[in-house]
Parts: sequence; structure tokens; C-alpha cells
Amino acid sequence: MPSKDEHLAKASGNEAFAGTITTANQACIDWTLVVLFYAAVHYVEAYLAVKMSAHLRSHTTRDSYVGRLADLKKIFKEYQHLKYFGYNARYEVYGFSAQDTVEAMKDIAAVRSQITPLL
Repeated sequence: MPSKDEHLAKASGNEAFAGTITTANQACIDWTLVVLFYAAVHYVEAYLAVKMSAHLRSHTTRDSYVGRLADLKKIFKEYQHLKYFGYNARYEVYGFSAQDTVEAMKDIAAVRSQITPLL
């Protein structure tokens, strides 16, 4: 099972990488949104590693924890927003904009700032 520190390293690496991707074209915008969602996944996994000694491979199971654990409920809206961006950027043709990446950056900042003090 990956450790809290391994999840945090992955989350911060994904977040840093997302910050280097330009918004020059649709593919860049889409990949920024995907990478930011996976940063959120790793922040949640870091929390679960510490608080529950758990490592979840299922998005559905992870979603249920985010929706019902008191600490994670605080990021529910932002996490779901990032999931929406990530899923639709991967599988649909939505035409997300550079402004969407700005919103996603705010969402990931909220996730990070809520979870990291709990670790």
C-alpha cells in the first residue's frame, strides 16, 4: 500500500506538472484537467492512508468516502468538480476552455489546503 508521503509526492507532482501545461490548444487544456483530477485523487488517498490505513482502487468507493466522511465532505464540491472535468476531458468532446483550467486550479488548491493539515 502506498504511504501518505508517496501519495502526497504524486499529488504535488501532478499539480506542478499541470502548472507547466499551456492552454495553447484543446489537448493541453484537457490534459491539465485530467492531471488535476488525479492530483485530487492522491490527496484523498493520502488522507485515507493516514486515517484508515486504506488504499482504494475504485473511484466509486473513493467517491463514497469523500461524500460521507466528515473531513472529506468539506472538499466534496471541489472533488466532484475536478472529477467532472477529468472524466469529460478524457471521454467526451466538451471543448473546455482556459478558464476551466483556472477553476480547476482553484479546486485543487481547496482540496490541498483542506486535506494537508489533517495529515
